[in-house]
Amino acid sequence: SDNIMPFNQGTLVILSILMAFLAFSIVLGNGLVIIAFVVDKNLRLRSNFFFLNLAISDFFVGAICIPLYIPYETQGRWDAGNKLCVFWLVIDYLLCTTSVYNIVLISYDRYQSVCNAISYRNKPSSISRTATFMVAVWVLAFMVHGPAILSGSKDQTEKTECRNQLLFTDYYIITTSILEFLIPTILVTYFNYCIYWSLHSRSRVRGSLVSTPNISSSVQGNSMTCAFFPMVRLPKPDEEVPSSSVKKIRKKSLFASFRTREEEETASAELTSLSHSNSVPIVLRAQHELLRDRKIAKSLAIILGAFVFCWAPYILFTIIRFACNQRRDNSWYTFTFWLQWFNSFLNPFLYPLCHKRFRIAFMKIFCKKKHTASTQVSLFTQGQCRKI
Repeated sequence: SDNIMPFNQGTLVILSILMAFLAFSIVLGNGLVIIAFVVDKNLRLRSNFFFLNLAISDFFVGAICIPLYIPYETQGRWDAGNKLCVFWLVIDYLLCTTSVYNIVLISYDRYQSVCNAISYRNKPSSISRTATFMVAVWVLAFMVHGPAILSGSKDQTEKTECRNQLLFTDYYIITTSILEFLIPTILVTYFNYCIYWSLHSRSRVRGSLVSTPNISSSVQGNSMTCAFFPMVRLPKPDEEVPSSSVKKIRKKSLFASFRTREEEETASAELTSLSHSNSVPIVLRAQHELLRDRKIAKSLAIILGAFVFCWAPYILFTIIRFACNQRRDNSWYTFTFWLQWFNSFLNPFLYPLCHKRFRIAFMKIFCKKKHTASTQVSLFTQGQCRKI
């Protein structure tokens, strides 16, 4: 077959080592995410289930797709039979597309948590609803390539070659490029834009809150004006105040304090999505949530950049090969082909491994003995202190 570039023996050994290392790294990184999710119950939140779904798809990229392709890449021919070839094609396209759709799902979930914080926080995290989203990602990903590959497998004439024969049909190239790359890129970009716009608006609101003191009092004659309380007339030192007036002032101030607290809670609900404590000032809570959401926006921007970097070259070269009717794989096309799989290596570092909850879970896994010993020492010290 002429679809694989010939290499000398030394180059083949180096390439085999690099490809095996990539597969091992993908399995290791995503496997750690899966193990952490199983071991630590604190990770079983709605958004983290989507991380798990992504890790599962990327895990099997390193466990199935790359190991089956290494002999084909190094030997230049497919000797595993037509059935295994069809299986490999379906699984490879399924897993890669599922990984892309999981990125969209995670971005959508982060968009909801930032831009629709109130409804996102109050909406019950139903396991069935989360599972429906996870399964839908796999079903949609299969529908993009699966039926077409299975129907076109009958036209697989060359037993020494394993490729998707529909890559040279115009309707297939256009449809899959739109469904697999263009629409996901537009959606993730849109979610990023909405998040950044929300953060920009909230930054302006927070700036106005900080510039206005919480309680600014000024004495003008016999009156005191407060930011959160209505104007109250203070009696003169020698002025007698009727008891009925005192009761009215107390009732009015008490009503104002309750009304202010309700207004504060409403404002904090619009500005924050996690903190429920009314003892923390609204400005501090808003600032805390703003910093958290900025980290989310930054991570989504990195996600979008990594996705476009890993997928855009392959889509571009696939279209060029179709336009030029080039059936032979040159070195640049092979590089972009592997770049897709490299995205499965990056994903564990772009998602769970950069989140505090997952880092704590990894510390529990790898430093279990040390963590247990430090906990016992801490309890012993507290007991001695109580005795003293």
